[in-house]
Amino acid sequence: MASQVTVFVENRPGRISKVTRVLADNELNIRAITISDMGEYGLINVVTNDPDRAEEVLRKEGLTVSRKYVIGVMMEDKPGSLADIAEFLHKKEINVANAYGFILKEGARAVLIIEVDDFTHAERVLKKGGFHTLTKEELENL
Repeated sequence: MASQVTVFVENRPGRISKVTRVLADNELNIRAITISDMGEYGLINVVTNDPDRAEEVLRKEGLTVSRKYVIGVMMEDKPGSLADIAEFLHKKEINVANAYGFILKEGARAVLIIEVDDFTHAERVLKKGGFHTLTKEELENL
């Protein structure tokens, strides 16, 4: 199962640079990142090439870290691809708690990263619906 590392940080200058520098100094490659403002605090969600090690080194730096399973869904980079996935999940009554995406090759491929309440069920339903979900290795090696 693929996972992301979530870092809970104070919303002040230097927090993003600290997290990304710790990862870089430990030769961890960021595959995707989102940063969310929650007032005085924020969340930094990171998909890396080695989430176990990322969690370990960030904790050693005294940061508050959690792990969440995520599903990477491969899609075409064209209008409507995201809407197709969103509508499919809606029809299957799967709630998306968090999502973000990125393009692998313009006009060809993109990836949607989703957090859902029931990871196993959502992944099974997506595969059955014909969507390509990325393995842990595929996501970590993009």
